[in-house]
Amino acid sequence: MAEHGIHHHEGKIPHHQLFHAGEIVVREGTGSKVFHLDDVPELASVHDGRRKKVLLNKPSTGKELLVDILTYGPGVTCPLHYHRGTDHFFFVLDGRGRLLLNGEEYPLRAGTVVWIAEGDVHKVFADEESSLTFLEYFSRGDHETVFLEQACEWQAPKR
Repeated sequence: MAEHGIHHHEGKIPHHQLFHAGEIVVREGTGSKVFHLDDVPELASVHDGRRKKVLLNKPSTGKELLVDILTYGPGVTCPLHYHRGTDHFFFVLDGRGRLLLNGEEYPLRAGTVVWIAEGDVHKVFADEESSLTFLEYFSRGDHETVFLEQACEWQAPKR
């Protein structure tokens, strides 16, 4: 599968290619859009119990942004990482967890707002007894994510 010079291997999409992936969004093309979250294909993390739905990216808007909904299963965490070329915002919709940000830990619950400046090292954890869901926004979708632990890949939906 190749698109915009991107080569997916065995249906897997590396994290840095989500911004350009057209097959994971509801509608491609510029202009206004209205759609339901249930219509968005769900990606599964290859390495852990996270799930992602990309709501907006370059193929779906023509703009330099990346917006998704991310869900962690109970006790699930992402790899320690940071971003180059973008700031990172998320808003917790449901569940409980914690954020490790530059060595300090912060509790997460529904209604928590997080702004992570470019280059700040972070890791998100869902509590052992709770899943965690948040809306995630990158100020510039085409950016570099530097993983300090296992690099992240997403399993593309079956067609």
